[in-house]
Amino acid sequence: MKKIGLLIDTLIGGGAERIVLNFAETFSDLGHEVHIILLKNVIEHEIDLNFYTVHYLSEDGVLAKNKWLNKIRMAKKLQQKVLKLESDNQKFDLFISNSEDMDLVGRKAKLDNFCIRYRNSMYEYYYSKFKDFTGFKRFRRQVKYKWQFKNRYNNQNIVTVSKALIEDITHKMGVKPRVIKNIYNPFDFDKIRQKGSLINKKIPNDKYIVYVAKFENRKNQILLLEAYKKSNIKLPLVLIGDVHTDSDRQYLSSIKEKIKELNIESQVLFPGFQVNPYPWIKNAELFAMSSNSEGLPLVLVESFILGTKVVSTDCPTGPNELLIGEFSQFLSPVGDIEKLANNITKALRDYPEMPTAFLDKFKSKYSVKQYLDLIKKF
Repeated sequence: MKKIGLLIDTLIGGGAERIVLNFAETFSDLGHEVHIILLKNVIEHEIDLNFYTVHYLSEDGVLAKNKWLNKIRMAKKLQQKVLKLESDNQKFDLFISNSEDMDLVGRKAKLDNFCIRYRNSMYEYYYSKFKDFTGFKRFRRQVKYKWQFKNRYNNQNIVTVSKALIEDITHKMGVKPRVIKNIYNPFDFDKIRQKGSLINKKIPNDKYIVYVAKFENRKNQILLLEAYKKSNIKLPLVLIGDVHTDSDRQYLSSIKEKIKELNIESQVLFPGFQVNPYPWIKNAELFAMSSNSEGLPLVLVESFILGTKVVSTDCPTGPNELLIGEFSQFLSPVGDIEKLANNITKALRDYPEMPTAFLDKFKSKYSVKQYLDLIKKF
């Protein structure tokens, strides 16, 4: 039996958080002891304490007003928590960090057998830090954030959730990890299908298109609204998601303004955050993703598992590793309203059958066993 630590900021209702719970249950199913450690005590997902134990380092993520000092104190708190959990004389065999703040806190805590599951395009995240600036401010931010990324991730054990992220991290960003390897995220097919079959009376009886994503600029729901309007499709569009920051709330306001501008208020539904989004995905006629960047989009894999058609932007990274072969025709360039609109229309008219074996590499136990093999390399 191994002792596994899964590190993440919170368990808010996002994809990274769902994956952490998938990890926890799968490691537990294989007979291992699992602990989820949060920076702050925020839990929106359903949790099952029969499989794992959940701990938190603070109530609100603030141990000091100064950001640098706060990270230092969090790292100290993490060290203390780990020592307490190892008081039974069984050391942790593996820690997996699943969020940017935990990547830094885990590194500062100098945990043994620590690896980082890198989840999104590092270059796109870096680019977002300076893209809206010009002149010396732009140059200064470029230098500052390039140094920060290298300082955080050089000489670390990194697992990427898509193959393209290896190129993104090592070549585009120039980071030099100690170990870097691609392992796809784990998905519990049976559980996803079981949850997808549950009855939810709020789901429309008629056909509809769905997008499940946090309301933030990176997810670009506004592009989807433009494409939906251009496609002239009469099926309702369901936008499922949540907001957690002021910038998210501002973006959601922009989405609603765009809906008014396009005169499609009666066609767009906002059911809010769903603890179980799977019935909404399963019963949809189409899942349409419009992101500017991803790591490996969980919702695309989950849609395929549930038998729902998919169209997506060809954003960095991940969609072109999922929509391959004859499915690649349903990828559209980031920001291309007309192409996304055409793909929505085309997918609703005619869509290929998904080969069963295509999804095998995403099965939970296959993914988790690859992580266990990493222990020998640290």
